[in-house]
Amino acid sequence: MVIKECLISSSTYMSILYRLFFARRWWLLLLPVVACLALIAVDTRFAYVAIIVAMAIIMISIPVFYYYALTQESRWSILEKKLTIADAGLQLDFTSEKMREHIIPWEDFASTTALSNCLVLRFKKNGYTFLAIPLTAFSGEDQLREFVIEVRRRIGG
Repeated sequence: MVIKECLISSSTYMSILYRLFFARRWWLLLLPVVACLALIAVDTRFAYVAIIVAMAIIMISIPVFYYYALTQESRWSILEKKLTIADAGLQLDFTSEKMREHIIPWEDFASTTALSNCLVLRFKKNGYTFLAIPLTAFSGEDQLREFVIEVRRRIGG
């Protein structure tokens, strides 16, 4: 099976990354702000502290997101390519001259999910690395269903 013209925008990649990150870690980011808001009963100046803490959390989290967005796997999602299911793994044939053919072994994949109008193939390497395939790259629902069944059969999910 071959899927052509498969690429996503960098903003779509980042929105998927945000959703994956916040799905697990949302309470860690809100905990200091909630603690400051609870202390407003003691002193109203903690409202200012809560705003400062919220801004600090946002400023600290931005480099973390870009750390995960600048991996080799993120380039695989963003660059235009053709996908082929091979026995050894998922073969990526890039149209760019700077990138060449690459095969991702089936053992490297952990699971498949659908997020933001994309099929997301998550890697075992890290919880926030993935290959995103836009649903528009498939010629129809039948091709999408066949692709997902074949990928899940090969990765065991």
